[in-house]
Amino acid sequence: MRVYRTAPRRAFTTFSNALLRDATISWCAVGLLTYLVSLPNGAKASIRKLSEQRKEGRDRIGSALQELEDARYLRRLTRRDGRGQLRTEYEVFDTPYDPEAPEPAATPGGAPATGLTPETAGNPASGDPDHGVPGPLPTGEKTGVKEPPSPAIRLLTSLGRSDPRLALGAGEAERLRTLVEEWWAAGASDALIREALTSGLPARVHAPAALLADRLRRKKPAPRPAAPVRPECGVCGTPVPEGASCARCEPSAPAVAGFVAAALRGGASVRQVLRRRC
Repeated sequence: MRVYRTAPRRAFTTFSNALLRDATISWCAVGLLTYLVSLPNGAKASIRKLSEQRKEGRDRIGSALQELEDARYLRRLTRRDGRGQLRTEYEVFDTPYDPEAPEPAATPGGAPATGLTPETAGNPASGDPDHGVPGPLPTGEKTGVKEPPSPAIRLLTSLGRSDPRLALGAGEAERLRTLVEEWWAAGASDALIREALTSGLPARVHAPAALLADRLRRKKPAPRPAAPVRPECGVCGTPVPEGASCARCEPSAPAVAGFVAAALRGGASVRQVLRRRC
């Protein structure tokens, strides 16, 4: 295949290969996201208008928007406007956003600082599919609060912020999560995992998830050997040979008991001699 590219000088949008090759979202979701990102900040859109511009129907558009939300390319925020009514605002990102980053403050007019504004000012829970993108929130999710990602997923998704070649989708990070946890179980630190995953990368990374999975499996350190158990007396904590008992706390053998008694008598005699000389 030969690829011919032009170099536009105006009215263009730049996307990273990590976005265009993210296998965790469908072709429809990728195309829809590139269109939404190309819109000016504060643009208005709805499922109805999006479906009218292409051959996909409302159901397909709604499904693609849900994919983008699951992969953290789209975020919906619920805020109160100046009249005290709840409004849903939408933000779109060209790379998965950090769920722990603080939400941007709203502009004075109530619109989000970045992202996509719903077309309709109606109640987002009214059930009308045209009331914004991507439609009403399910019951129990109207506050926009989600389960925080696990530490392993946070580590994996942070790699893409340091090096765009290693950008992962939410589904890819979830599939690699257990491999990172195996490294931690073997005693590896976060710094060691990052070094193993980011050092010596090729100039072009075509499949970051596959590359990271290979490194996590191939370079996983051996489990740490268990520390040897040091036998000691259960009463006083004095180290004792394996299988032996403490002569001080358990003088069970007559020879050991006699030796201990003689040592005690000898110590008392020495102390008496020292007192007389003083």
